Amino acid sequence: EMGKPVGHGGPWKNAQVTAGTPSDPYLIGFYDQRSLKITHDSNEQITFKIEVDPIGHGPWMLYQTVTVNPGKSFHFRFPDHFQARWIRFTANRNCIATAWLEYH
Repeated sequence: EMGKPVGHGGPWKNAQVTAGTPSDPYLIGFYDQRSLKITHDSNEQITFKIEVDPIGHGPWMLYQTVTVNPGKSFHFRFPDHFQARWIRFTANRNCIATAWLEYH
């Protein structure tokens, strides 16, 4: 009777990110209408790997690789058929980054 869960958050919020080191896993399962925004502070392009764990106990699978230009952000709405329990992110360069998820 309370309806589906909603919320927002992410593994990085203005966080110091080390190149090649994955973020902590972040729960993405059980939510509807999921969207993602990735930003960074670098003066160079940063490429982010988006990995998902579809069943909850491995293995991690590459979902998408995106490149974010300086001063820009990446916005993405996950398709309705997207299924995964956990999500994590890895950057190819050191930077301060945010990977923020919205669940509606």
